[in-house]
Amino acid sequence: MQLSSVGRFLLVAIASLLCLMPLWYYLSPQLSKPVFFMAGEAASTLFHWALSYTQKETTALLNTTLKVVSVQNGQFKSGKLAPLVDYRLLGYGIVIFWALVLASFPRHWGRKLLIGSLAMLPIQALNVALQWCNDVFNRAGPEVFVQTGLPGWVADVVAFLYHFNLFIFTALAPVMLWLLLDREFLAKLHAQARASVAVQRPQ
Repeated sequence: MQLSSVGRFLLVAIASLLCLMPLWYYLSPQLSKPVFFMAGEAASTLFHWALSYTQKETTALLNTTLKVVSVQNGQFKSGKLAPLVDYRLLGYGIVIFWALVLASFPRHWGRKLLIGSLAMLPIQALNVALQWCNDVFNRAGPEVFVQTGLPGWVADVVAFLYHFNLFIFTALAPVMLWLLLDREFLAKLHAQARASVAVQRPQ
């Protein structure tokens, strides 16, 4: 490997990301189906107040038994809380993974692309579940949180995980997954760095 290979990798990764983003946007309604299914099943299994989910295009509502009260035109109206999540705001990590694989182009890249894409789906389901939980536990108000029957520290933990996931893990997860599936690329970079140091070291 030459020294410029890292630069070429970054350029190809950025170009691939820009080219693949429209494809991901087009495929997102189909990609979101297994993600919403896993998140919805997990929510309804873990929480007695979570009934089911309703999907429309790339958005999904979590149907709950939690009661909310709002004021409209001076009148109190009650209803059931149904937090909404948009897959296109949380699922972009998979296209980052695609771009990294195409940029490094490892051996058996097609198989690794498929394995990594499948592995990203439960990660994105976790993203969706955290969004729903944060809306219920922290954004809907204390009156709603009391109905969940959970201790207060749960809301704090969910708030931390939600913000960590939103600002760090959503973009970091595909990079970590790519590094796990393409260790040979890291080995080449390490060998390149050692060779460069050996050349520059005075005799």
